[in-house]
Amino acid sequence: LNLWGNSLTGKIPSEIGLLTGLVELELDINSFSGEIPSEIGLLTGLDDLDLSPNALNGTIPSDIALLTGLTRLDLITNSLSGNIPSEIGLLTGLSYLNLWGNSLTGKIPSEIGLLTNLFDLGLFVNSLSGAIPSEIGLLTGLDNLDLSPNFLLGGAFPSEIALLTGLTRLDLASTSLSGKIPTEIGLLSQLEDLILNNNLLSGEIPSELGSVSTLLDLRLQLNDLSGTIPTEIGLLTALTFVYLNTNELSGEVPSEIGLLTDLEDLRLQSNDLSGSIPSTLCLLNPPASILIECSEVDCDGQCCTCS
Repeated sequence: LNLWGNSLTGKIPSEIGLLTGLVELELDINSFSGEIPSEIGLLTGLDDLDLSPNALNGTIPSDIALLTGLTRLDLITNSLSGNIPSEIGLLTGLSYLNLWGNSLTGKIPSEIGLLTNLFDLGLFVNSLSGAIPSEIGLLTGLDNLDLSPNFLLGGAFPSEIALLTGLTRLDLASTSLSGKIPTEIGLLSQLEDLILNNNLLSGEIPSELGSVSTLLDLRLQLNDLSGTIPTEIGLLTALTFVYLNTNELSGEVPSEIGLLTDLEDLRLQSNDLSGSIPSTLCLLNPPASILIECSEVDCDGQCCTCS
C-alpha cells in the first residue's frame, strides 16, 4: 500500500490493522497526525514501514515489535516522544532504522545491540540521554551511525565502536561525549566521515587516526583536545575537510599537513598553535581555504584568513 507524496491528513485509521496481507506500507510525505495506531502490530507480514515525514505524535507503540519481518523502519521527521521501546530489539531483520527528527527521550536501549543486520542507524536530532550503550559494538554490519545532535547523551566515547569496521560515516557531534578519543579509532579502516565536534572530548588526537587512509572529512572542533597535531595526519591524503579549531592544541603545525593535496578547507583557529602553514596548500588548484591565528601561525599564501 503506497500512498506517499500526497496531502493526506487526519489520523491513520486503526482499521489498517485488518490489512494482514500487506508487505509494504508507505504513508510518507503526507500530513497525517495523531498517534501511530497499535493495530499496526497486526501487520506481521510487513517488510517495509515508512511513516515519514508526517505530523504524528505520541510514543512509538511497542506493538511494532510484533513486525518481526521488517527490514526497514522509517519514522523520521514526526513529533514522536517518549522512549525508544526496548522491544525494538525483537526486530532482528532490520537493515534500516531511522528515527531521527523527533522528540524522543530516555536512553538508547541496550537491546539495540540485537539488531545485528543493521546497515544504517539514524537517531539524530532527538533528546536522547545517558551513555551510548556498549552493545552498539555488536552492530558489525553498520555503514552509517549518526546520533547527533542529542545534547544529553554524554558519557565516555565507547571503544566498542571500533568493532564497527564497516563504518563509512560516524557522526557523534553535539552529544556531550567526554573523555579521550580511543586509540582503537584507527581500526575503522573504511571510515570516510568522522564528525565529533561540539563535545567535551579531551586528551590528545590519537596518532592511530593516521591508519584511516579513507578519511575525507575530519571534524574535531569545539572540544577540549590538547597536545600537538599528530604528524600522522599527513598520511590521510584523501582529506578534504579538517576542522580542529577551538580546542587547546599546542605546538607547531606539522609540515606533514602539506601532503594533503586534496584539502579544501582547514580550520585551526582558537588554539595555541605556532609555526607556519606549508605553502603547498596555497598552490593547490583551487587553493585550500585556511583559517588560522595569524599572530601565532605564519602563512605566506593568499589562501589563509586570519580569525
